[in-house]
Amino acid sequence: NRREVDKIYRINMLPCQVFITGSGQSGIFTKVCSDIHGSLIKAFSDGVDVLNEHRDLIETTLRHIHEQYPNNLGTGLDLIIVFAPLAQGNVPILYRTELAMIIPESYYCAYGSGKPISDYFSDRLYEYGRLDKDSMKVLAAFILREAEESSAGVGLGADMTFIHEGDKSIHILSK
Repeated sequence: NRREVDKIYRINMLPCQVFITGSGQSGIFTKVCSDIHGSLIKAFSDGVDVLNEHRDLIETTLRHIHEQYPNNLGTGLDLIIVFAPLAQGNVPILYRTELAMIIPESYYCAYGSGKPISDYFSDRLYEYGRLDKDSMKVLAAFILREAEESSAGVGLGADMTFIHEGDKSIHILSK
């Protein structure tokens, strides 16, 4: 049974923005996003250097979720996290989760039932540094469409958020 839920959770803070998405149960997803949000905000208000400590803060929160809800996680909590510093000259960092760890990824990451076809097309069509922004948007839209058309459990539209290096505007495309 599929239902529409917000697929991209956004955290706005003074030094950074954080975007979280993933696959799995929406209740656990909502809980983990809320807990990561609270952890980062509290650390920032306590004077912690969130830019340098974000990874430990997020992993600590993920460990707590795994300890609190081991029976609700099934095969795991598959999240994609983008940590985007707002300071000029810094680039966003893409992470994927592996249990309670966040693992940096170089170019792209996918989870859920659309992962096999997303990985297939991304491996063959994505060329970092050779595609301009418009070409990357078209490629992303194509991959999302193919994942939705060919995979059970994928559907009800896709959300894309473009984070521009050097340009702090966010472009969101829904459905």
